[in-house]
Amino acid sequence: MVSLAGSIPLAGGLGLRPAAPADQPFLLRLFREARPWLAWADDDRDAVHALYEQQYRTLRAGLEAHYPEHLDFVIERTGQPVGRLIVDLGYADWRLSELQVLAAARGRGIGSDVVRSLQAAAGALRLPITLSTPMLGSTGRGVYERLGFRVTAVRPPHYDMAWSPAGLPGPAAPGG
Repeated sequence: MVSLAGSIPLAGGLGLRPAAPADQPFLLRLFREARPWLAWADDDRDAVHALYEQQYRTLRAGLEAHYPEHLDFVIERTGQPVGRLIVDLGYADWRLSELQVLAAARGRGIGSDVVRSLQAAAGALRLPITLSTPMLGSTGRGVYERLGFRVTAVRPPHYDMAWSPAGLPGPAAPGG
């Protein structure tokens, strides 16, 4: 993972700062909120907690393996952590690997403001943004489509999606 210092201001009064070791409890909380079904695995609280920690470590290891140059940010609003952004700033495209907002902070445009800020920066560099979003249990596809992303592939359990700045060829449609 690449490391940065300082904070990056975004649209909507948001900011990004590099995730730090002290953020791990917050990041695990986000992970748990996004995967409530893991709690159904057992009635034992300690076992469920251990399962979440194991799954979180597995996800992090996979991210490190696939996107070793990724940037891991905490999204803040008025100095309070409200979400997480993981992005890989490649030469051919930017890969939005993870965007999560606390359940209590959803519906306020935070995720959309983060994506619009990424689009403005990527657009200035004439780079597309790619991502995958779950097919089930998520409103991601609709949100990303409203922000100009198009489905480029259907690979259950995910949709692959892409956004291109004006003037660049748009993403290819599935099967085309």
